[in-house]
Amino acid sequence: MTDSARPSPEPIAGLDQQEAYWKKKLDGAPAALELPTDRPRPAVMSHRGAVHPFTIENAGALNALNGLSQTEGATLYMTLLAAFDVLLARYSGQDDFVIGSPIANRQHQATEPLIGFFVNTLCMRADSSGNPSFRAFLRKVKETALEAYAHQDLPFEKLVEALNPERSAARSPLYQVMFALQKASDGGGTFAPGLTFEGLGGQTVQAKLDLTVALSENEGRLEGVIEYATDLFDRETIARMAGHFQKLLDAIAKNPDEKIGALEMLGEAERQKLLVEWNATKRDYPRDQSIHALFLAQAKKTPDAVAVVFEDQTLRYRALDERSNQLARYLQKRGVGPETLVAICVERSAEMVVSLLAILKAGGAYVPVDPKYPQARIAHI
Repeated sequence: MTDSARPSPEPIAGLDQQEAYWKKKLDGAPAALELPTDRPRPAVMSHRGAVHPFTIENAGALNALNGLSQTEGATLYMTLLAAFDVLLARYSGQDDFVIGSPIANRQHQATEPLIGFFVNTLCMRADSSGNPSFRAFLRKVKETALEAYAHQDLPFEKLVEALNPERSAARSPLYQVMFALQKASDGGGTFAPGLTFEGLGGQTVQAKLDLTVALSENEGRLEGVIEYATDLFDRETIARMAGHFQKLLDAIAKNPDEKIGALEMLGEAERQKLLVEWNATKRDYPRDQSIHALFLAQAKKTPDAVAVVFEDQTLRYRALDERSNQLARYLQKRGVGPETLVAICVERSAEMVVSLLAILKAGGAYVPVDPKYPQARIAHI
């Protein structure tokens, strides 16, 4: 039974009311969670998949997360879901998305003794806008989860039918990532007198979604498995994601009042590579030559190479050189020369690069002016 299967203290609404709730809750939600992938998404998903197991053995962090959950009147499931939402938000750059979460769906007394599969899927919408602290974000996730539990009777397929989202063979509707937490089980035991059961391990992995993260509590640690679509992700990418999740949980445990955008999720080796090694862009260049002279030398060397890309506009070195020369001659006719200051007030664009080069070629110096400045400040400059 998943942790999210705890019955809500609120009375269960009728199916019509539940459908109305979900329509309102998911109104305007993004159609997809756009995670960075190792390969372009195919037009038709093959559902080939693999699994990556991982273990969170930091007992101190887990105790702190349990303590945070108790303080906020939440369950460990809610806290871990909130942490996973933060991870997905950081990966995707989205502050609004939907993920799925399974629920046992046995909140009615009549279903408790029955043998059968009653599991339903809930759509958990995450809103991390405004970069709140993790504690504040957890409160929002808790509220979302409790509302979802109170409206869990509507079958997921009925919800899809009611919302009628645009369907695609490339991804599942409403959500593409699932998260679950359950109590650990050894896969066997006695269900009733004279009846035993055992788990059957699958031989192949079918990735039903882009990602499915399943956690279980076991003797003071969390054991996890990430099921992923191999059409999209490499094993190394998923292993790195699991590591980021563990680092994020450690950071939350240490300081739950930190802004979610500032929570640490990189290891020391990865931080060194990203911030130092890959950021070492310093290059030596001739100090006795001007910038526009160096540009001219490059333009002569590679005239057909791409020099500037802005949105859907591309300028090659030859074109950039010709356009900046034309503008430089115009500026010189207007009196621009050495020691002349030329204000440039344009939005970031290819034309801005042309203008900067032209001012330098004319012998002047440019004075950048942000068009968003107040008019009085622009006039003063």
